[in-house]
Formats: sequence, structure tokens, C-alpha cells
Amino acid sequence: MAGLGAAYALRKRGLDVTVFEASSRPGGRIAVEEVHGFGIDIGANIFLEAFDTVREVAAELGVPLERTRVPIHGGVYRNGKFHGFYGGDHPRDQWKTARTLLSFRLLSPRGLWQLLRFTRMLNARSGELSLEDPSRMLALDDGESAADFVASRIGSEFLDWFFGPNLSGYTFAHPDQVGAAYAMAVLWFFGLKAGWPLRPKGGAGAFVEALARACGPSIRTSTPVRRIVIEDGGVRGVVTEAGLVEADAVICATTATAALRLAPDLPAGIRDALGRVTYSRCCRVFFGLDSSPFPQDWYAVTFPPQTGALMLGMSNSAALAPETVPEGKALIDVLVIGRRAEELSALSHEQAGLRVLAETRKYFPAMTREPLFTRVHRWDEAVCLAPGGMMSALHRMRRQELESVKGLFLAGEYMGVPSVNGALRSGLDAAADCAASLQPDESP
Repeated sequence: MAGLGAAYALRKRGLDVTVFEASSRPGGRIAVEEVHGFGIDIGANIFLEAFDTVREVAAELGVPLERTRVPIHGGVYRNGKFHGFYGGDHPRDQWKTARTLLSFRLLSPRGLWQLLRFTRMLNARSGELSLEDPSRMLALDDGESAADFVASRIGSEFLDWFFGPNLSGYTFAHPDQVGAAYAMAVLWFFGLKAGWPLRPKGGAGAFVEALARACGPSIRTSTPVRRIVIEDGGVRGVVTEAGLVEADAVICATTATAALRLAPDLPAGIRDALGRVTYSRCCRVFFGLDSSPFPQDWYAVTFPPQTGALMLGMSNSAALAPETVPEGKALIDVLVIGRRAEELSALSHEQAGLRVLAETRKYFPAMTREPLFTRVHRWDEAVCLAPGGMMSALHRMRRQELESVKGLFLAGEYMGVPSVNGALRSGLDAAADCAASLQPDESP
């Protein structure tokens, strides 16, 4: 998304752009796999109303973003039972959620009080949170992890049974790996103020395809860059299998870890800032089923780590996007993170699928029939975690150290507020900085 956004913005300015894409397709972590009539979003699948940059570019490209108009219902597993939470604004659903909380089976009275305190705190700080501009959040980015922040200010029960599972569902990581500032933004915009999810007509892949078409013949797929050449304090070009390709400027639109590998001659200040960036690791196992194992109209279920379950959560893609599956069928997405994902990575795809299927049947015994199909996808770098202090370090680096390498610009979700929107925003910002640097010097 970052690279396509940068190329799109530069082409609009009339500049000559070449995109070197290592994979056989553009789009990065947005991809769709077609299996037996099912459309599997193996990466990001929905957008938010708060994604201002995505909405702006989608309008320019003529890609309609449709509200799902389906409330997100789900449950959290504790004490041998799923406790339901119901999205939407219908009074019936709001009462069901209130009944879950007031039953004190998921949270004790103390835990419920902690939830209310956290909600009030987020409301009070909402003006400091942003999905567009990380600089607005720097005062909150003091190096503290989300786990330490919540444990010290709110309470451990809320952390273990509500805050942690919800945050992990969006970041694919545990709260001690995520910075407090980023965690608050995630739970505000993806949770309390999420609104109705948006989905491009035709799925997330349709947005990427439109963006790639707008880049025209600029994209060269299956052409990995081996190295970014920096000489005498400036960029000379990039090296591919075909040799050196000279350039006036290079936008490195990759993960931070890839940027460090591709540009080994970066100054120490830039390398130190990029070294702060971390990513979650996950394994996603998809099952095509004849019907959903969840209660009626539920989209997802969550398993807090204290339950000992292999997976963090399960969702039914058909609940939000029924057009992606054959009529009446279900597409179950099982998410495994962290150490458990590493365990699955050591197995073959078949072994991993069987292991996860056996685990899901413990909680949903009705899943006795064999799946229509099983697909396993592993992400070694799934979501940028913005650990405490990362956004502040990168903000300083962009304003100070990065200018020391003439013609080099960085893009990727780590350069913004990590999300699909942040990735696209970073590409547009890098393009603007690049275009400004290429303007002829009009001074006497």
C-alpha cells in the first residue's frame, strides 16, 4: 500500500516512476486467494470510517467503499462458556451486551469498574489520538508498553480479560509487545469509535487493483531490489538482478527490517530508529464449512491467553462479507499468534491444519464434518506493533537524520500510525517530500 500510494502520487505530479515489486503481484499484505468459490482475504479485509486517506484515494479511483451494515456480534470465552458482546445501535443488542457485563461472569464488579475507568480515560484523551498523524500522539508515546500502562493505571483483571484480548485481535500480539500510545489509538478507532466497517466493492483486493491500474506500466513485478546504493551522502539508485538502475530519488516502501537490509550504509541515527520497529507474527488457518459453528449472527469469538487455547480468536468472514462465500456457507478464520504461531510454523501445512482443527473442535463439537478445504497462511511480519517510544524516535529521525541522505525517503505503516491507512498515508507523504526535493532550485 505504501509503495503503490507513493507511485500513484508521484505519477499525478507528472514524474517518471518505476516500482520494483519483489512478489508476483502488487499489494503487499492485502491479498485475496480464490478457493472453490470462496474469496479468502489472507491479509487486511476491512477498512474503517476513520481511514480518511483511504476514503480520499478510493474516491479519486472511483472505488466505492460500502458500509457492511452488519453489526459485529461475538463472544469472549471464560469459565467454559462464551459471553456475548453485540455491536450496532439497536436497543436489543445494547441490552444483550449490558446483560453480559452485569452478569459479572466475564468481569467481576471490580473488573467492570476498571472497564468504565478505561472508557472514561480514552474519551478524555481522544483528541490526542489519530490514525493520520503520529505527531499528535507523541506526548503519549513515552516508552511504556500497553500492558504496563493498563496494569498500573487501570487494573489487571481488565487487562487480562478485556483489554488484552481486544488489542491482540487487532495487532496479533500481546499487550507487553505494543506501545501504550498505539494501543489507545487502536482501541479507540477500531473499538469504541469504529463505526460501521467499510469494504471496497469487490473486496480489499479491488482497492489494490484500482491503485495498481492507476500506476500504469510503472510496476515491475517479480523484480526484487537487492540493494539501495548510497554514495557521497546521497542515493545513486538501486541494484536488481539486471544490475544498477540509477535514480534521482528512491522511496523505500518496505518493512523497517527490509529497509535495514536493503540499505546497509545508512547513518547510525537512521539505523537506530529503524531498529526500534517490531512486528507481530501469526499463523492464520482458514476452513471452508457448510455452516457456521458460532451462535446465530456472531462474527467472531476470542480466547484470552488465560484459557490456554491454541488460538487467539476465530471469525466467520461470511458474516461481514457474505458475497465472498457460496450461499449458506461459512469461512472460518482461526488466528494463532506469538509462540503458538512459531510452533505451527514448524509443521507442514497439512499438520498445522489438523492441529488447529482438533483444537477448534474442543470448543465447537458440532464441527464434526470434515472442512470443504483448509488453507494455512503464515506471516512472519504481520502487523507493526509501534512499541513504546517508536513513533517518537521515527518522528525525530524523519525531521533530522533522514535529510542527511539526499534523495532517500522511507514509506511503510511504521512511518505513520500503523494500519492500512497509515501505510497509504506514509506513501503519499513520502511522495510529497520526494517531489519537493526534485524541484529545481529557484534561488539566485
